[in-house]
Amino acid sequence: MNDADVVAAITDERLRLAELFASLTPAQLATSSLCAGWSVKHVAAHLTMLFNVSGPRLMFRVLGEQLSFDRAIDGITQQMATRPIDGIVRQLRDFAGDRRHPPGRAVAPLADLIVHGEDVRRPLGITRDYPFERVDAALRFVTAGRAIGFVPASRIRGLRFVATDRDGTWGVGNAIVHGPALSLLLGIMGRRIAFADLGGAVRVLQQRVDPPPKGTATT
Repeated sequence: MNDADVVAAITDERLRLAELFASLTPAQLATSSLCAGWSVKHVAAHLTMLFNVSGPRLMFRVLGEQLSFDRAIDGITQQMATRPIDGIVRQLRDFAGDRRHPPGRAVAPLADLIVHGEDVRRPLGITRDYPFERVDAALRFVTAGRAIGFVPASRIRGLRFVATDRDGTWGVGNAIVHGPALSLLLGIMGRRIAFADLGGAVRVLQQRVDPPPKGTATT
């Protein structure tokens, strides 16, 4: 995908999610997402963070959380989720074509939208057939060593990911994890629900996402 394609894909995914969030009932918005401790509404609010929180403000929050990026993101998201859903939806629509992204990582928002889209769709029983080139771009991003803050390098080291539903291979390694491309992306991003769709060296990936307690045999 070229830069224009990436921007168009990001715009489309934001608009689709805005329409989804606008259509949900209060009970659906309160449903637990695949993100631990976050409801569907929390995820919706999180997807507007790029428009509301500057880099310096985020780093200040990280420092206040003893250098914990995860706690900083959670704290900001918890605050933003107190807003009415109408305002969250309006922002997603108004900023759908916004081009802001982490330095040097233009595809990062697309990967974020696909994964978080599944974080809310799957618990609600909603399916989305993503264009393969979007999933491919997200997989290239998370397996290329540039996904700082998304995927620990140690999680995918030595693993190669092979799609069974399309022609696609990502990562470098002798141990192969295979399965549908979208499930590969979700598994790499630590979504445990995807492991049932994967085969090959999936146990290696699973143990890296959920390390066994000390003293537990792994063979």
